[in-house]
Amino acid sequence: MAQFDVHTIDGHGLVVNCQSDLLSDLRSRVVAPLRQPDEPSVSQSRLNPLVTVNQTEYRVAVQFLRAVDSRQLGEKIGSLLDYEYDLKAAIDIVVGGL
Repeated sequence: MAQFDVHTIDGHGLVVNCQSDLLSDLRSRVVAPLRQPDEPSVSQSRLNPLVTVNQTEYRVAVQFLRAVDSRQLGEKIGSLLDYEYDLKAAIDIVVGGL
């Protein structure tokens, strides 16, 4: 499971693994859910980057970061590595206070 891989998660749709690969030995992963772009819980701002997975647009709901047991993550269905800068900037807003 690499950082920025997108996985299914039972009952919760899609999530992106936001955890550094340096912590791959841990059994948990910090993930953020992917939401429909027009969903009220996400905004059109740097906090919720617009991404495309398998030709479908989503917003990453970084404000809902959470740790999950890695066994909860289903198959990898894509990668958001191309959005690394935007995702790290959004995470920094939440944890760094910018």
